Amino acid sequence: MQVFIKYFLIIAVLILSDESHLLASGKKSHLMKPSDSLKILNQGKVLFLKFCAHCHGMHGGGDGFNAEFIDKDPADLSDPKFQAKRSNEKIFRAISLGGSKVKKSHLMPPFGHTLSVEEIWSLVLYIRNLGINNIFVVPPKDIQMERPRNPELTRQDIIYFLKWFDEYGQTKEQTDAGKILIMNKKSCLGCHQLNEEGGRIGPDLNRSSFNYKPEWLYAWISNPQIFRPHTKMPNLGLEPKEARAIVSYLVSFQPDGEVKKSKISELLDKYLTDKGDPKRGYEIFNDPEGIANCAKCHLVNGVGGFVGPELSFVGTSRTREFLLESILDPSAVISSGYKTMMILTKERKFITGIKKNEDDTGFYLMNKEGKEVYIPKSKIKKSKTQKISTMPGNFKDLLKVKDVADILAYLSELTLPAMSASVN
Repeated sequence: MQVFIKYFLIIAVLILSDESHLLASGKKSHLMKPSDSLKILNQGKVLFLKFCAHCHGMHGGGDGFNAEFIDKDPADLSDPKFQAKRSNEKIFRAISLGGSKVKKSHLMPPFGHTLSVEEIWSLVLYIRNLGINNIFVVPPKDIQMERPRNPELTRQDIIYFLKWFDEYGQTKEQTDAGKILIMNKKSCLGCHQLNEEGGRIGPDLNRSSFNYKPEWLYAWISNPQIFRPHTKMPNLGLEPKEARAIVSYLVSFQPDGEVKKSKISELLDKYLTDKGDPKRGYEIFNDPEGIANCAKCHLVNGVGGFVGPELSFVGTSRTREFLLESILDPSAVISSGYKTMMILTKERKFITGIKKNEDDTGFYLMNKEGKEVYIPKSKIKKSKTQKISTMPGNFKDLLKVKDVADILAYLSELTLPAMSASVN
């Protein structure tokens, strides 16, 4: 309530002062009501916590958890000097176009292909209120309220890509072009790790060729919101030739030094030679009384749990080798957004769950039953992110080779129709 009253008074005073300035200058006023401003301010806060706080910090101080992993320190958005040197329009352009387009760090991604104009202005308003001067923001009239509708890839696009990749995908010209884009021009390393360089927000890309199919990488980086509308990854507005080059580099990439080898590498032939029975795999996957009971935690086409990653089109996105590793050694790679957090409360109570969100006051975890639990920071004594998956790690001992082969066969059939051209 106190925060609400504070912002209400600030906005009311600024409206009056700005109204006076507009009348004195002879310009026509189109100021928002205080209630509308508070609504947009709250919208900006939600977007800031989702897309910006991991680098810029919860309060805009440039101290987000991801800041230590990137080469250039994120801007302190609450700094009076930062606020004074930048107009509302300049902040809007930086968010919309990305750092490289406004002669700043290329690690700052563009959000103009992902967020509506209204949403970007709400971020401008929220950033202004991170400073001590609380500069008022008046968005232009008749701004776009709907998010951009980016072109969807068709099956023909995927067929073309696969033919192109087979002929040119591993040429030096393409891999070199992709390397320049990732390392020096696009914002990939702001969120993703290659070797020891890069952010820790999105998936580690060191094993892209093992984890992902090339056509999935191409489709995903071309338009991520088509597959996951609420993903944190913004649409980068890539040209098709840029997306193709980036895929070429990722598929050819080999990390420096010793690479952590999969524990199941010696078992590939044993499990993958059997094509498996997808119908029996479906039954094992969905049997609530069975050993696996995968559907308890994983969602497929609207049916199942929410504890683990959704698998509705995992046959399109993941290689069979990666799927096998995920079953037999689930802690080898924990999908982004599914790492487990352990919390010790001041009452000496341990609470574990997958961290789904965080704000100024506490953490939102999902427990093993799939229920969201809120833990206030005021009640936390210690917290730690664990490196062990919530998925059982003993399926290699519990399931027969035939069972695993059948589950793999079922998962491999969970594909997207537009990308069914894949022969992998």
